[in-house]
Amino acid sequence: MKRFLSVAVLAIAAAVVFVPGAAAGDFDPPRMGCTGDDPATCPTGQVGVPYSLSVKLVGDQDTDCAVLRVSSGGLPPGLAITQQFNESLQAIISGTPTVAGTADFYLTVDYNSHTGCNKSSSDNRFIININPEVPRLILQPEQSAVPISTVNAPFSLQMTSNLPDAKAWSVSGQLPPGVTIDPSTGLISGTPTQAGTFPFTVSAVLTNDTLKSPPRSDTKNLQIVVRPALVVTASAPLVQPVTKWEVGVPFDATLTATGGNGTYTWAIGSGELPAGLTLGTDGSISGTPTAAGVSRFGITATDGEGRVTTFTATMNVAAKVAVVRKPMPAGKVGKLYRTRLKSTGGVAPVRWKVTTGPLPRGVRLDRATGVISGKPRKAGRYRITVEVTDALKVKSTRSFTIIVKPAAAK
Repeated sequence: MKRFLSVAVLAIAAAVVFVPGAAAGDFDPPRMGCTGDDPATCPTGQVGVPYSLSVKLVGDQDTDCAVLRVSSGGLPPGLAITQQFNESLQAIISGTPTVAGTADFYLTVDYNSHTGCNKSSSDNRFIININPEVPRLILQPEQSAVPISTVNAPFSLQMTSNLPDAKAWSVSGQLPPGVTIDPSTGLISGTPTQAGTFPFTVSAVLTNDTLKSPPRSDTKNLQIVVRPALVVTASAPLVQPVTKWEVGVPFDATLTATGGNGTYTWAIGSGELPAGLTLGTDGSISGTPTAAGVSRFGITATDGEGRVTTFTATMNVAAKVAVVRKPMPAGKVGKLYRTRLKSTGGVAPVRWKVTTGPLPRGVRLDRATGVISGKPRKAGRYRITVEVTDALKVKSTRSFTIIVKPAAAK
């Protein structure tokens, strides 16, 4: 049985040194794919690409005794003698080059592997050129750089790569509805119309790759998360466009946020709340107004990812409802009597009633309009108390006197 020996790979030497006293001619460069002889230039390799060179001897050499070694110089970094001579009269130098450049070295075949092997060694000079690595195409960005989107808000993601060459871009999987990719620029953009998580794969191929065939390409698995739009609604009695309220009447309404993501933060973004009201951390607006006037304000809700929306409102706070004090006109028996009660402040509509009285017989109060009218039937002095109630159930009372004079003598 043939015997096989392995040797360590020598480092690249600073200079190629001729090995004196060795016979030449046992190597067969043409059958190795190399051109020329001493030096023989062998097939070119490339950094990062596996390389293999079959070292062959001429004629019927005694491969049972032959051992291959690097006797001067060095193999390209990353290559080594990975198989010694066998029945096919070849050894193998292989590996994956790690450094570009020219390796100039001597290979020597020794015939002294065991007793009875006494043939002289043979050497030959070889050159292997290693080209730089052809950079592979790498797509960017990573998933961490993909912005989270929002329904009905513009979205944009520019795909990039390490190579400036022109590319053809495409997507497999599902982009959010309303979002597409530009096949020439790699810009993913649009306005998402549906919330959800949308995984997809972006592919790019160099459109004019002169260095590799097939052309270099790469893929990137990404996903776009689309959140529902952030919306704020208000509970009664805070209504739009104008909320009518009243001094001294407790107020309590709550703003509610939906959509977006995370915890909501509330703040007064513009204007001021009516005096006496405050905004709570939960979106509540409460308190008791202390001054009449119109207040316009905007309340902002911010979600955990920075989305902001504003609820705008106007509150018209009226003074407390009150019955206007004024003298009642005198009436006359049998003659039409008419006067109108008036109020200030409060929130319309108001309702009227007589709480103590009574009114002169033949005269009545219109509760909706506050008009007192009719034909008095009996002369006299009538002391009455009227009450007005506004839309917020706030009441006010005042007493009046109506004098009815007798009818004129005939």
